[in-house]
Amino acid sequence: REAMPVVMLTGKDDKEAIEQAFEAGATDFITKPVNWSLLSQRITYALRGSEMYRQLASSQQQLKEAQRIAKMGYWMLDVSENQVHMSEGANQILGLASSRRCYALDELMRQVHTDDLERVVNAMSLTLVTGEPYKVEHRLMRAHGNETIVVQQGELRKDKEHPKGHLMGTVQDVTELHQARAELEYQTYYDPLTNLPNRRSFEAQVAHMLEETPEDSLFAVAFVGLDRFALINDSLGHGGGDSVLQSVAERLRELEGRGHFVCRFGGDVFALLLRDLHHIDDCDAMITQLLHRISDAIVVAEHELYISASIGVSLFPLESEELDELVKGAEAAMLRSKQEGGNRMTYRTAEMSEGAQRRLLMEKAMRRGVDEGEFLVYYQPQIDAQSGRTIGMEALVRWQEPQQGLVHPDHFIPLAEDNGLIIPIGEQVLREACRQTRSWLDMGFKLCVGVNISAQQLARDDFIPTIRSALAESGLPVEALEIEVTESMAMNDFEATVEKLQQLRDMGIKTSMDDFGTGYSSLSYLQQLPLDTLKVDQAFVRCIEGEGECADCENGAIASAVIAMSHSLGLHVIAEGVETEYQHQFLRLQGSETLQGYLFGRPMPAQQFERHLLDECNRQAEGDNGSMRAM
Repeated sequence: REAMPVVMLTGKDDKEAIEQAFEAGATDFITKPVNWSLLSQRITYALRGSEMYRQLASSQQQLKEAQRIAKMGYWMLDVSENQVHMSEGANQILGLASSRRCYALDELMRQVHTDDLERVVNAMSLTLVTGEPYKVEHRLMRAHGNETIVVQQGELRKDKEHPKGHLMGTVQDVTELHQARAELEYQTYYDPLTNLPNRRSFEAQVAHMLEETPEDSLFAVAFVGLDRFALINDSLGHGGGDSVLQSVAERLRELEGRGHFVCRFGGDVFALLLRDLHHIDDCDAMITQLLHRISDAIVVAEHELYISASIGVSLFPLESEELDELVKGAEAAMLRSKQEGGNRMTYRTAEMSEGAQRRLLMEKAMRRGVDEGEFLVYYQPQIDAQSGRTIGMEALVRWQEPQQGLVHPDHFIPLAEDNGLIIPIGEQVLREACRQTRSWLDMGFKLCVGVNISAQQLARDDFIPTIRSALAESGLPVEALEIEVTESMAMNDFEATVEKLQQLRDMGIKTSMDDFGTGYSSLSYLQQLPLDTLKVDQAFVRCIEGEGECADCENGAIASAVIAMSHSLGLHVIAEGVETEYQHQFLRLQGSETLQGYLFGRPMPAQQFERHLLDECNRQAEGDNGSMRAM
């Protein structure tokens, strides 16, 4: 109706009549008497103008609809007044009132995300200076913390009405586009079932590692294939199989917290990128832990399932330095693990696999040994340097393996620390040492037992409660127990070490530092540790008489210095590794209160140590009787 032209035919020709005609909606008018030629022309022009108006209105509506579909609006910034005139579409994008069209620039800038504000201001300012158009993508903060991502474009215009110029531009909501791109990227690089990265992402990670990793570094590519997975699909259906895959994925994801990369390579096969390995033993320990973790029960549809995995490993640079060879080698090794019965790991090369198999068998034997009490406590005498009497002992663990016999700690302690068995082994040693020492105290011997604590034991929340329990269970007095930590352990988490050692001292338990001088050897740290005793490492004792690895150092100088420093800090001194009478006398004269070493006795089982104590008592008694006869 608005586009219909109206031509008024009137007998009036005064100004007031003309204004009334146009106010009533007339497009044009003509006065009587009618000039038919003029009327024809005016109607023609009125119709032509009406058509142009209709086309313009249609174009405007189409543009408005196009902008709505494209989520786009336009704006104009009056530079001289810092006022922004907004279109309806721009208002909608910014979440502004539809009835308002003009805003102060600062008011609009407050909606820009704080992290993006500087970029937006810089882009607009540069256009005002250079006249070059700008385009910037940024975020807008909406109600309830929601974000809208927009693309803003602008260019500088100057005319008579705006001599300083004005910026004209558009703003487009591209949030859905970003979401679509993110979804596409997710589908390209992630597995939708497990939410783990997929094969493409994994190969990109390995390629990046090969480019960035120095040649002297060590990392591993491992393939994990679930054993007999087809049986699970057959018995529980594909839904059950999917649940198993998701459960295994969650267990593998635990590696991500340690800086490693996990992906679902395809089907029932997962791939791992194990970074920053220091030694092949690190890889062995990690894979062994993983085999145990995967074997834990999985509950699917009220069924408790126990599964296993076959794992194949390729090592960089020991076995390959090429992407394809690392991936194919790990996959081939995984298939060999399956062929050999599953629930095992295999390296790409036979030499690596043999070593891993030996370590796997040893761990299995160690777990059995923990359950069956194969780990024994041996005791090495500690004697008073002046009297030569046994006043204590160090509790040392030995493994009585049924087939191999007595296994030295150097052969199993590193593996126990890697696989976590050091926790139950250490607790067994602590409890047995307390029990046995209580028995010797009941026999009348005055002794103090030193028990070594591993870093893993010290870090546990139940460390102090475990010691309390061992003391209560055995009835051992607190003054008869000394807890030994190493220098390197103390430095791993210094504040936590100080706190726990102080708790021990508050309980009345003595604390000592073993192997001092072989690590950090920091006097400032030593002063802060709540210690009672410092043990001089046997490497420095060997220097006395110029033997061993310190043969070129001044005879006993380091041992003397450590003893003097310890006394200045009010610490009791135990010198380890005493093997000769010369060392004995030297250390005694330097002031070491307690001595320990092969000169006085090797580590021995409890029964033999008890005989050692009894023999010493007998010798002392005979000596006392001889003195009385001489009188």
